[in-house]
Order: sequence, then structure tokens, then C-alpha cells
Amino acid sequence: MSLLSETWRRVTSEWKALLEQPVSLADLSASMHQASVPYFGFYFMLAMAVIIATLGLLANSAPTIIGAMIIAPLMAPIMSLSFGIVITDRHLIVRSIITVVSGIILVVALAYASTLILGLRIAGSEILGRSFPTLLDMGVAMAAGAAAAFAYTRRSIMSSIAGVAIAVALVPPLAVTGIGLAQGDAISADVGTSFAKMGLAEGGEDIAAGAFLLFLTNLAGIIIVAGVVFLAHGYGKWHRAALGLILVTALSLALIHPLGASLERLYVKSLTLSLISQLRHKFPDLFTGRGTLEGVSVTYMGDVIHVAINATVDRETIKGMQGRVDVVQKHLERSLQQPVRIKFSLIPVDTLEFEAGPKANGDGGKSQ
Repeated sequence: MSLLSETWRRVTSEWKALLEQPVSLADLSASMHQASVPYFGFYFMLAMAVIIATLGLLANSAPTIIGAMIIAPLMAPIMSLSFGIVITDRHLIVRSIITVVSGIILVVALAYASTLILGLRIAGSEILGRSFPTLLDMGVAMAAGAAAAFAYTRRSIMSSIAGVAIAVALVPPLAVTGIGLAQGDAISADVGTSFAKMGLAEGGEDIAAGAFLLFLTNLAGIIIVAGVVFLAHGYGKWHRAALGLILVTALSLALIHPLGASLERLYVKSLTLSLISQLRHKFPDLFTGRGTLEGVSVTYMGDVIHVAINATVDRETIKGMQGRVDVVQKHLERSLQQPVRIKFSLIPVDTLEFEAGPKANGDGGKSQ
């Protein structure tokens, strides 16, 4: 027992030196008031971030988009808004709202104008990936809000704010909103799939709506959880801050249904892919012969799950394929408890084998 105690003491002997007291209320209040000011530098850096993000999104370049996340200053007034709610400072709340709203308008308008000027009508995976927010994104926003608030209360880790900005990605969803509005019905996917098959019947407008929902999700999650962290550190009073946080929480509840529906559809897609991968083991007599699965896509059209499967198979395997497809469709529908429509796209091939070299003993030849 003494050995364990001594080991523990040696391992943790220097932890007290790393303890850091939160910054004073006066210091944090001063930095939050400064963060809420809508000054030229804020708009200039935000404009540069929007241009970088828009170009990165249109070019489908993840590194470029990450660069925009790092320099975007939109996190600061959002944190000052949360802090203003906690300490019930009306002046700080109003000024923060003005800065945030004007920043949102600048981002969407600049992304819209840039897209029109460039004339590009392609939506890559970076754009489409920000058009289907789920409750998972709310979880990311909440964690980011907690990390940002904690970083503001500790001088030694203020540099972590850049990492938080990358994690929560405030500017790219707004840039996608502007891109989607600018491209409208003329938008097309660079993956060769129609938007109708992806559940985006209105094209750019649906992309813009989904991206803006993602931003609202991030905004609500950050404000609520950051406020709780500030209160836990003793900034403000719970009973005075409760009304503001409850109001923001109530407004964010309107986001729960669409986010939950998106998460459920994501789960169903994942389950569908898992069931398809198990088909050969589930029906060993059904899938015989040689074949290669080239790709599988799962999308929603209304309440119907559409499964598209592409494969190359031996010509002999194609015989009786319609009956096999019917069996698979019924199996998926029964397992998922939802209507399923399947489309198999098969490429028939002839398997030819060519050999060279000495024969093995078992083939009737002599070993050399």
C-alpha cells in the first residue's frame, strides 16, 4: 500500500504548480465588452475569412476551409453574448447581437456575391456535407461552447480558441447559405447524382436552408453551454441568468425535431449499409458465382429509402436476378420497418483465366 501511495505522490507531486485561478470578473468583463464591439478589424477579418471559405467550398478544398475557420472572428461576439446573458448586462447583450447579426449578413451577402461573380454551379462534398445537420452537430457545438468559455477564463489556454473555431465551424455554414442562394436551381453535384435523389428537390435553396440550420445549431449550443460554464465559475448569478438561458434553450428546442429527424435518417442509412454487407452470409444460396460490389448509395425520397447498388458479375449470375432483388427488397423492408426501393445496376462480364509456368504435381505434371 505504501508503494502505491509513494508512486501516486511522485506522479502527481507537481500538479499544484499547474493550477490556475480563473481571471477576475472585471478582467473577463472587459475582454467580453471588447469582443462585442463591431469595429473595422472585425469586419475586415470576417470578410477575408468568407472569401477564403467560399473559394475553398467551391473548390472542394478542406485545407482552405480550415484556414478560413482559424481567422474568422465570429466566435468572439457570440461568447460576449453568452456572457452578457449570464451577468444580465443589457448593453453588452444588445451590442453583441448587433455584431453577430451584422456579421451573419456580411458573410451570407459576400458569399452570395462571390458565387455570382465566379459563376460556378457545382456543389462538392464540402458543400453537401454542411447541408444535412443532425443532433451530432448540436453535440459538437455544445462541447465547443464549453471549451471556448473555459479558455476565456484561463489566460494560459487562450490560444485554444483557434482550435475551438475549427471544431465548431461558424463561417463555412453561412458561406454555404450564400452559395446555395446564389446557385439556386442551376446548382449541380460534382458526384454525378441528382439533388432530387439526395432529398434536395429545390437544389440550392435546400442547401442554403440546411446550412443555415447548421449555423443556428452551432449558435444555440455555444450560447447555452458557454453560459453554464461561466456561471459554474462564479461569473453572474444563477437566478438572474436563468431567464435568458431558458429563453435561448426554448428557442433552440425548435431545432430538435429537424436535427433528430436527420440523425434518425443517418442511422437508418448506416443500418441499411450494414444489412447489405451481410446479404451474402444471410442468403448464401441466393448469391452465387463471382461478382464485385462497385458501390452502394442510400438516399431518401419522401419516406421511401432508395438503395442503389452497382456491381460487376458473371453473366451466369444474372439469370434469375429479378427474383433475388425481390428477396433482398423484402428483407430490407422487414428489417428497417420502412418502405424500401432497390435498384441493381449490374455489368455482366466474362471471366477468362490464363496460366503460365510449370504445372504442380497435383495437376499431373512433374515438378522441375
